[in-house]
Amino acid sequence: MNDAAPSSATTPTAKVLHLIHTMHGLVERGKTRGNVTDADWEVLGDIVEFEDFERIGPFHDALDWAGYCAMLTGWVNHTEGWDPVIKRTAEAPGTVFAQCEEMLTQGDEVVPFYSLSMYDFNAAGKIHRISVYMQQDAPPDYSLQGK
Repeated sequence: MNDAAPSSATTPTAKVLHLIHTMHGLVERGKTRGNVTDADWEVLGDIVEFEDFERIGPFHDALDWAGYCAMLTGWVNHTEGWDPVIKRTAEAPGTVFAQCEEMLTQGDEVVPFYSLSMYDFNAAGKIHRISVYMQQDAPPDYSLQGK
């Protein structure tokens, strides 16, 4: 059973926010029940182009829709928590930019990640590419001087 209803979102920004909301709902379900499957992502079919989809991650990792679903499914069933806070969005023709503060729970610690994701839309108005750019706190031994 899917926790999210098909989207009534009509604008590109509303579609991106619906995608993030659906992801958060599945994370919540995964952390409490651990029963999210790849099929649960099908509810996004009205806003995501499954056949011509690419997600480029922060490590230049590229996934098609099936690969992205598999990665997300594994993650949501094992994460302890993910709370996205959208800081701002901007829209250009065919693209939405979403800046997000993502709080990832790991044990007793909440680790912040800051992302800017670019959502590209095809001519049919569906998301067909997501490019993720991330910032996080530097490790303790990091130095701009390279020492």
